[in-house]
Amino acid sequence: MVARIFISYRTADGVDKATALARELGQRFGDDQVFLDKDDLRGGSSWRDEVGRALHAKPVLLLLLTPQFFAATSRDGTLRIADPDDPVRREFAAALDAGAHVIPVCCDGVDAPPPELPAPFDRIGDYTWRRLRAYDWRADFERLASDLAALGVEPPSAAAGTGDATAAAAATGSTAARSRAGKRALALVLVSAVLAIGAVLAWQWKNPRASTPSGPVALTPVNLPGTWIATTGADPPFALTLLREDDRLALNSEPMPIDDRAGWATYRAFWLRLTGTELRTIRYRGRGTVITELGSPLVIDIAWTLYNGAGDTMIDSGNLHATAAADGRSLAGTFWSNGDQAERPVVLRRPR
Repeated sequence: MVARIFISYRTADGVDKATALARELGQRFGDDQVFLDKDDLRGGSSWRDEVGRALHAKPVLLLLLTPQFFAATSRDGTLRIADPDDPVRREFAAALDAGAHVIPVCCDGVDAPPPELPAPFDRIGDYTWRRLRAYDWRADFERLASDLAALGVEPPSAAAGTGDATAAAAATGSTAARSRAGKRALALVLVSAVLAIGAVLAWQWKNPRASTPSGPVALTPVNLPGTWIATTGADPPFALTLLREDDRLALNSEPMPIDDRAGWATYRAFWLRLTGTELRTIRYRGRGTVITELGSPLVIDIAWTLYNGAGDTMIDSGNLHATAAADGRSLAGTFWSNGDQAERPVVLRRPR
């Protein structure tokens, strides 16, 4: 069976919703009719090829519109949707070329598609859009499933026809689909277990505990609570505040001006078009853990979220992972951005 439903999304903030939607659509219409790139793209094939194979089946593209779908930027500050090599843009263009029926789906944080978008996204307004919100998931999903049924997407049993033979074929197909889903889930569990064991062994190999007769390595205690100055690549430094309670850690920042930051110029222009207001400040918030091992440097791991200065709209998210220096006055590690899909070195130092 050729897939009829294709789900396109921005990995920065759409992967969880895309995965949940694919799972429910698979239960309703059959796994074989739902295409999700991270699960179904075969090695050496492209999304355009997959859509092309489904031309005769009148494919349907579900375009998940999340905040980062429009707002994600490259490291130079340009919008990803304006980049011809942007994967989401290429997927949408391929669907248009294939004659797919497009349903824009407004997810949490997106009330409606923006009125002004670069090509080919300027065609989103030509299609009727639907909502898919966490707090009203069931009602929104049923509306979307009803649209798909109206477009001719049928469950395996309905597509097989009537009669004992066709019913048996449908049951066999359903059983096969469940078997494939079960095998995929088992494979995922096994792979996850192997990766987890490998990660633990690798960590232990790189971080052996001190066992010499002289005792553990002497490291200066790190006083984490307070203000730290963070530097990521060539970007101007910014201040972060860490709060600690046992092994838990909270990260905050005061609203930081971005008027004079050249890398934010393009995004600020987009924000103005999208909201009708100026974006002048941003702020970080985050939660994480403190990892302490006897004889090893202290490590912090924080999942951060970037908001506008008012703190009511998410702009980006990511992870901060850093290890304390021997003198306890600095931490060095990596700063991952979901919006950029990139990792940069980061250094945190106490202000002088």
